[in-house]
Amino acid sequence: MARASQTSTADLKREFDSLKADFSALTKELRAFAQSQEQTLSARASNTAHAAAESMRDAAGSVRDSGAQHLETIRQFAETAGAGAEDLVRERPAATVAGAAAIGFLVGALAAARR
Repeated sequence: MARASQTSTADLKREFDSLKADFSALTKELRAFAQSQEQTLSARASNTAHAAAESMRDAAGSVRDSGAQHLETIRQFAETAGAGAEDLVRERPAATVAGAAAIGFLVGALAAARR
């Protein structure tokens, strides 16, 4: 009977050592897997950040170009309106002064009515 007890203790020790080795190997595999996942996710995050930055640069360039086009359109309109106003003042100076006075009177009357 003492012999069976010694055998089972030796068996248990071997089993325990085997489990310890298995846990050690599993720990190493999990560590390697985690490092691999970290590298993969880091690369994905970096690629996504670069793509987002490129997209923002493209959008900013598009807005800048659109703004420049609108600014040019407004500048041309202002030049045309200014030229038209100059022509009107040259052709009808009295009517222009009378119109300006009428607008001034109207603005003054509206401002006085609000008080």
